[in-house]
Amino acid sequence: MARTAPAGAADIRAELGLTQREFAQLLGVSIRAVHSYEQRWRTPSPSVQRMLLLLQITHRRGASLRKLVCWKEKKCALDCRKQCIAYRSRQGHLCWFLTGTFCSGKPAKTWAEKWRQCSRCSFMKKLLRRAR
Repeated sequence: MARTAPAGAADIRAELGLTQREFAQLLGVSIRAVHSYEQRWRTPSPSVQRMLLLLQITHRRGASLRKLVCWKEKKCALDCRKQCIAYRSRQGHLCWFLTGTFCSGKPAKTWAEKWRQCSRCSFMKKLLRRAR
């Protein structure tokens, strides 16, 4: 089974130092669901995958997160920026989370398509690195 997130649920939970119960509450799922994700018996839904990434990135980047801006890093053209919700809402650090971004010149239609774009993106890789 191919993983669609940069780290598995167990890795993220361990990084956060949470019990399965605490992690389940944070994600809004059952403990059984967390167990299934960690054993890779079940793939998290797109909304849970996005929450896992959000938890991982905010834990790693903390206060420095808002200083990171995708359109500057990616050198997006102004006409593309004006169409992009990340630029229009000034949430360049959440481009991967938002629907309606214009990465590669067009918005992704599904989470799977968006994640394929993001998983190859240098900005996303920067977000996933630990802050120093």
